[in-house]
Amino acid sequence: MAESSVSLEPKFFLPKWARIAYACFMFLVAGLCLWKKEFLRFEWVTFVCLGLYQLVYIPKQKWETPRTYIIKPRTIISSALIIAAGCTALHLIYLKLFAN
Repeated sequence: MAESSVSLEPKFFLPKWARIAYACFMFLVAGLCLWKKEFLRFEWVTFVCLGLYQLVYIPKQKWETPRTYIIKPRTIISSALIIAAGCTALHLIYLKLFAN
């Protein structure tokens, strides 16, 4: 029996318009952080990463094996963006709590 080459659309939690609106909002907030504050304070990086994540992320589908899902370039990029957003958030928390 031959397999069908028809690919199914991925299932997302949010509709496409909501993901794009969220990404635009994150880019707007990042722009405001850049405009109001210094470039090297890195508060804007978290928002840029979250906006890009919403545009790049595709969830794992039922028919995909974990190995197939993990080695996809979009999954690797999405993971890197979330890790970068988390690291900059932790950096900001450290600056707020412990820096003078």
